[in-house]
Amino acid sequence: MFENRFMQLLSQHLPGASHQTELDRLAMADPFDPNVQRRIEELLHMQNVQDNMEHALEHMPEVFGHVVMLYITCKVNGHHVKAFVDSGAQMTIMSQACAERCGIMRLVDRRWGGIAKGVGTQKIIGRIHLAQIEVEKAFFTTAFSVLEDQPMDMLLGLDVLKRHQCVIDLQKNILRIGSANIETRFLSENELPDHAKLSGPISMDEMTEHENRDLAQALARSAEDAGDNTSSSIPPPPTTATTTVSGSEQLAISSEYPEQSVTHITKHGFTQEQAVNELKLFQGDANKALTSLMTKSLSLPKRKR
Repeated sequence: MFENRFMQLLSQHLPGASHQTELDRLAMADPFDPNVQRRIEELLHMQNVQDNMEHALEHMPEVFGHVVMLYITCKVNGHHVKAFVDSGAQMTIMSQACAERCGIMRLVDRRWGGIAKGVGTQKIIGRIHLAQIEVEKAFFTTAFSVLEDQPMDMLLGLDVLKRHQCVIDLQKNILRIGSANIETRFLSENELPDHAKLSGPISMDEMTEHENRDLAQALARSAEDAGDNTSSSIPPPPTTATTTVSGSEQLAISSEYPEQSVTHITKHGFTQEQAVNELKLFQGDANKALTSLMTKSLSLPKRKR
């Protein structure tokens, strides 16, 4: 009984819980009002998005996880290097810092300088026309384009993979090098370079960037439209009981945790009380608190329409 009551109270504060109520309210408004039509369209869109996300969580939850990138260990001029295997890159590259560490910057031909374009742009210092890589005690020759500001030490591109008849075997988690008939395993997450690891604290900016942008934007528009842009022909929402918080209690709540942490959660449609309670459970970690609230909202049974 207590659990059912708890779920009922919690569902009243969930981002999608008020959509059906608002749809019912808008259905009684002027159907030819542009504002009403726009709000109905947005609410229906959000319901479709939410349903799609719930189906994905139920039937294919792995799509919400992170994929560890493919790295192997090798040696360049006797120095250990963790190389990123990228079949989508046209050429093999190396960072300036790695080239200096391996002692091969003296071989850079600066006449081959330029700009590397992809997701972003980076300056190419030059090209090392011939260098040797050691993988599992087998030696290979390749060329490197040296980039000035590159976070990863080395990237094995399609030029090397095709030249040495490499096969990326994801079933066995190995890179098979056909020209030398050898295999080398891909590194696990704990062995990756620091910049490539997925674990560890994530900043709020990174959290926001990877969340469903459409969902966040639509919720923000919903809040703004409900206060500013709704037509006068839309009937007011039904009166509901509210819990008042005294000034001293409000001050205690706001001072207990940073305002930025509470705002980070409430802007996704949750109440301040939910945000504070969840922050208590996770010792003030806003990212974990938000993830927990979103998970709870998706695990609740759908409301009958």
